Amino acid sequence: MLESYLNNLSPVLAMLVTLVCVLVIGTTAQIAAEKMRLPAIGPLLLVGLLFGPDIIGLVQPSILGDSFRLIIRMAVAIAVFEGGLLLNVYDLRHTSRAVTGLISVGLLITTILAAVLAHYLLGISWEISILFGAIVSVTGPTVITPILEKVKVNRRVRSTLESESVIADPLGVILAAIIFTAITSEGEWTFVAKHAIETVLAGTLTGVSVAVFIWLISNRFHFLPSKYARLVILGAALVAYTAAELFAHESGVLAAAIAGVAIGSLDIPHKEQVEEFKGDLASIAISAVFILLAASLRLRDLTALGWGGVAVVFLLMFAVRPIRVFLSTYGSELRRNEKLFISFLGPRGVVAASVATFFSLELIDSGYTEGKTLVSLVFAVILGTVLIEGTAAGWLAKFFRVMPKHTIIVGADETGLVLAAKLIEAGETISIIDWEEENCAEAKKLKGANVYCADATSVDVLKKAGVPTAKCVIVATPSDKVNLLVSQVVRSNFGDKRIVARANTTSNFSAFTEAGIETMSPVHASAAILENMVLRPSLFKLLAARGGGEEDEVIDEVRVTSKRKLGTSLAQLQLRGCLVVALRRDGKLVPPNGSSVIRHNDILTLLGDQKSLERAKKRLQVAD
Repeated sequence: MLESYLNNLSPVLAMLVTLVCVLVIGTTAQIAAEKMRLPAIGPLLLVGLLFGPDIIGLVQPSILGDSFRLIIRMAVAIAVFEGGLLLNVYDLRHTSRAVTGLISVGLLITTILAAVLAHYLLGISWEISILFGAIVSVTGPTVITPILEKVKVNRRVRSTLESESVIADPLGVILAAIIFTAITSEGEWTFVAKHAIETVLAGTLTGVSVAVFIWLISNRFHFLPSKYARLVILGAALVAYTAAELFAHESGVLAAAIAGVAIGSLDIPHKEQVEEFKGDLASIAISAVFILLAASLRLRDLTALGWGGVAVVFLLMFAVRPIRVFLSTYGSELRRNEKLFISFLGPRGVVAASVATFFSLELIDSGYTEGKTLVSLVFAVILGTVLIEGTAAGWLAKFFRVMPKHTIIVGADETGLVLAAKLIEAGETISIIDWEEENCAEAKKLKGANVYCADATSVDVLKKAGVPTAKCVIVATPSDKVNLLVSQVVRSNFGDKRIVARANTTSNFSAFTEAGIETMSPVHASAAILENMVLRPSLFKLLAARGGGEEDEVIDEVRVTSKRKLGTSLAQLQLRGCLVVALRRDGKLVPPNGSSVIRHNDILTLLGDQKSLERAKKRLQVAD
């Protein structure tokens, strides 16, 4: 009935009604997903099917005509560009081996194994099966980012998943485009190879050129006013995508991703406004894409997959993904528990859906009847991976112990904020509690900190901030009375929780120590630092080193948790590039030498360059 009503409207009004319905339904679905703590894509797919032609019939993608493909392309450009802005190039440097493996060897592993499953379990031809494998070889920032915003994991795992999702998306599209070209064209392999090279070059050069142009007009020549920053950045995403498509078909996704990564890495003015705005744009784009694509499906096409389709989805999640992760990250800095978590978190996103829809339409136009099966199977994979893996991500993070160390800081004055910034930079998650609105406003500017503007003496506030699971509570307000009171509340309500307090006045230092609280005095600390600067300047510079580069000498601590290293002497460890300068055992300092035997939970103080320290940590903390 609704379908006939929409068809009786004027074409322009029918298109407007369809797009408004998509926006309203999509916004409602995303709000519901937020309440249920699920990635929005799962509910979007479900409501797309619900309001599509087969059930309610309120959303009719056919009414849009050729505009349907235009909307899909624009939405994909915005979503991929946003994913590029999220990529932290500094973190990528520390996980390059794992990420490189996942986006190269891993991409091919998934393509081949997924093709084998589709061919033998569903009887799909080898050509379409390989195309299916290439499409589902990607993950996507549109699904990974919402999960990681709700599930806190350590920096190494987060960086690996985010980097893989951003970089693998365009590479997977290129691979799928090459296979699609090989299927639909009658040319020789040289034609296919030439098309692949053109696609990569067009996407890379266009993306870099757009990013450099934005940097020049904004940072170099200051031609970018604050009120136009959002509009220009949005234009950059669409220009990069469109310009690349003019040079080589299917290179737009790569160009949008590279432009996003480059602009996100450059020092662009008004970046905070851009980050706020691009999140809204991405939400609208994702809503449009998934509701329209889901509404374009037919339930009979999904049910036609049968148990073979269920088996393909199941094996992709629990067999193909783990094989890909463990083979492609062999020898990387990732630990076993981190690899296991990454193995069970590979949801597919907007790029896989849009590319599958686009290719299926082209295949059907070319006479390939399996085009409908292709898009149905891809959507089954998206729906299964998003709902199952997105729901289980929090439990998996706890089970595999990849959640970052959590520290609570009470007090958001200058000292508390500087400390929080340093701990966040070190990869820890931070919760800050302060009752002054002005301090809270400054604290909220810290990216990655959870801020609670409330009374820290309240047990409910402390529980909400995460004190029960925190490794340490740092009480650092300007008032010694408040610091002592908060410390006592934490001690009496949360048991043997480690508390570190700041004694602002030296006369109050004894009150803290008598209560059994680890205490530091700013006066004593300043005096000790000045003493070291005068009497031991070289040692002070070494201890104060921040390790800005991989070759810089820094000091770090590592707790021995590897069972394989127990009973091993320090000489037998052969820690190349670093030196054991101290050994702490059961709270006591033990002078180390080559014959010192390692015990469980020994804390070693290491001196060396950043790369050697990371390698030593991996050997001493590997999960056996």
